Amino acid sequence: MWRAGVTMLGPQFSYGIKEDLQISISAPFHVDHGEHPTGRFTAMMPGDPQVEGLLAWRFYHVSTGIGSRNEATFYFGASALTQHVPRADGLPLGRQPGLYGALAAGHVSRRYDVWVGAGYQHYARWTSSVDDHQSDSLLSSFVVGWRPPFLNKDYPKPDLRFFWETTAEKVGLAQRDVAPPGSSGGHDHGAPPPPPDASGIVVLPNSGGTGVFSGPTFLCTYRSVAFQGGMLFPLLDQPNGTQKHERFRAAASVTFYFLGRHK
Repeated sequence: MWRAGVTMLGPQFSYGIKEDLQISISAPFHVDHGEHPTGRFTAMMPGDPQVEGLLAWRFYHVSTGIGSRNEATFYFGASALTQHVPRADGLPLGRQPGLYGALAAGHVSRRYDVWVGAGYQHYARWTSSVDDHQSDSLLSSFVVGWRPPFLNKDYPKPDLRFFWETTAEKVGLAQRDVAPPGSSGGHDHGAPPPPPDASGIVVLPNSGGTGVFSGPTFLCTYRSVAFQGGMLFPLLDQPNGTQKHERFRAAASVTFYFLGRHK
């Protein structure tokens, strides 16, 4: 994954417990150590270096013909920080565990796919005495997929699909704790923090924002291996404060299915 000049790798393991129940564990991490916007990168994987467990329950599944179906899936997950994310206004935030919930629904057929989904990530606090709080984020997506007729082949021929994906996100403002008067508690931020508000909380102006990104992606499956990737470009990019604008986002992945290959 590549975003705002920072490269990340994201290993993920998924296992189908039952036909409509799947558990996934992911742990993306920074390859280079740079500052980049917070928020989820995709619905299935956080965009920050944190380990996450995700449970997917497909509660609606109706076949509408040969190779076509309508379905809806609910996701719930929890995450914990594995690397600190640099900040230009001081040391990294003392971040807390996060909770994630999402809902996705769509139609799949041999010719076209249509998907819509939305998810929300919330970060809690370890204790009431620590005010560091990572920005909560809301992520939504709309995807249209198409498989050209000349690529409509049966297994084990390669299955190639093209997509146009659009994501919209709103990320809130982060907060930083303040050392009590006459002490050096809290964090040695290395930079003067903004003044606290009326409730005594320091809200970081250079955090969060609103964005809409859209672009082409693809998925190619051949036997037990799947390749996918794509690029999204900003239709709306409004980061708060002096944060960098994003010229594009890119992702590429390889998936290997190591169970059920005999089917």
